[in-house]
Parts: sequence; C-alpha cells; structure tokens
Amino acid sequence: MSETKSLLLADSGSTKTEWCLVKPDHTSKTVFTGGLNPYYHTEESIAEILRNNLIPELGTDSVDEIHFYGAGCTGDERTDMLRAVLKTVFGAEVVEVDSDIMGSVRAVCGRKPGVAAILGTGANSCQYDGEKVVDNVPVLGFILGDEGSAGYFGRKILQGYFYREMPEDLKSDLEANYNMNRSTILDNVYKKPQPNTYVAGFAKFIGRHAKHPYIQSILREGFQEAINRHIKKYDNVASMPVGFVGSVAFHNAALLRELLVENGLQPGEILQNPMPNLVKYHNGSV
Repeated sequence: MSETKSLLLADSGSTKTEWCLVKPDHTSKTVFTGGLNPYYHTEESIAEILRNNLIPELGTDSVDEIHFYGAGCTGDERTDMLRAVLKTVFGAEVVEVDSDIMGSVRAVCGRKPGVAAILGTGANSCQYDGEKVVDNVPVLGFILGDEGSAGYFGRKILQGYFYREMPEDLKSDLEANYNMNRSTILDNVYKKPQPNTYVAGFAKFIGRHAKHPYIQSILREGFQEAINRHIKKYDNVASMPVGFVGSVAFHNAALLRELLVENGLQPGEILQNPMPNLVKYHNGSV
C-alpha cells in the first residue's frame, strides 16, 4: 500500500460485514454493516447498503484500493458483479474480491506457506503456498459437513439432548435457557430459513460448560474429525503451520493446539477475527 493511498478492507459473512478504512496516515476506522454475500444480494441492494449504511459511517465515498473477502465470493459472475459495484460506488483504482478463506489464510499465514481453517458458524479450510490457495478440501455445508463448526456442535447438543445421552445437570441447564420443545426445534430446522444459524446458536451452551467432561468429549471428537477430514488431507501438511480463524477456534485454542500436536502437526496462529492481521498484510508489515 502506498503512503498516499487510502485502503478499504472488508471481511464479510452472510449476516455481517466488518469494514476497516485505513487512511494514508495509517489511522483507521471500523464500521459494521449487514452481510454482502453476492449469492443473496442483487447489484441494487449492495449499492444501497454501501451508500446508505457504510459511506455515512466511513465519512467518505472515495478510496484508492479495496480488498473484499467474503462468503460466496467464489470467482464467478456474482463475484464480478460485486467487484463492479464496489468500483462504481467508491471509484477505487484497485478492487480485489476474494473468498473468506483467502482472507483467513492471509491473516494466519501472511506470505508464508501454511494451512488455514475457518471454524465459525460453518467451516472451511485450504492450503496456501504463500501467494495463492493451492488446495481446498470441498465444503459440504451444514447438512453434510462443517465439522468442528458452531453448526456441528449445535447439532451435537441437540442430538445428545433428544437421544437421552446428556448428563442430567447439563440437560436441566439447557432446558432452563433454551426452548427445547421438539416441535419448535424441528420447525426451525426443517421449515424456516437459515437453519444453520439457528442450530449454531446452541453451540453457545458449549462455551458455558466447556470444562464439563461431557462437553470436553464432544469438543475433542469434533475437532479431531475436522483434523482428520480436512487438515490431514493436504500434502506435506506436517511441514507447515496450521492456523485457524473464528470464534469456535479462538475460544477453544488450547484444545486445538493440543490436538494438532497429538496429530504431529504444527500449531499456527488462532484468531477470532482476521481483520487486524489483514491490515498488516495489506500494509506490507507481514
């Protein structure tokens, strides 16, 4: 990034986008808007969010360089549409739109080879050669995959409760804090929109009881499954650091590091939020 240029970075999911404006003097401003997944938004709705929700908070409608990392940005015509809208609205000279996994791997690996995984509401992973993603185990989503994610662990909580596997103390606390009516839960999962977000909400219960032996076994099993099905599939993975981004990973960092070592792997950075490291990456300080 040039000393005289302004830089706008975005880390976007389907429900929330974090924007960071880095000014030429290296001061910065952070703004949050709704998610900008190009699979769920039109050109018009994206432009409306930018003009009505982002620009007034940023205090400017002109930036020199934009790097947007987001869910749904898979390099097809929808990604091209988002890039065009950003360029039109801000008049930026450079506009890069890439996947959320690219943002994550740049945040945890910088410009060095490594493996990175996202463990948030969903899950994803990739292998990186220091410049580009060279391998990516397919993502199968909420129903078929997302091992180690909040959606995965929320599903385990619901299964443990209804299959009568959960210890009584946890069952009582779950009933006191969540609506555990079976019909209500099935309605939210099978009839209403965004069942992944609904089920992932039950993972917060795990955070409250993370040291309970029953919860520890669920966490260990889920993270080990993620390592087996995703991380270990990359060539020469033992020779490079394995990093993580996301709340699930961050709040269970000690266990993740322990499991990586047990599997003969090198723990890398574990971040709750990629943005601070993305600022460093695009400033050229990593």
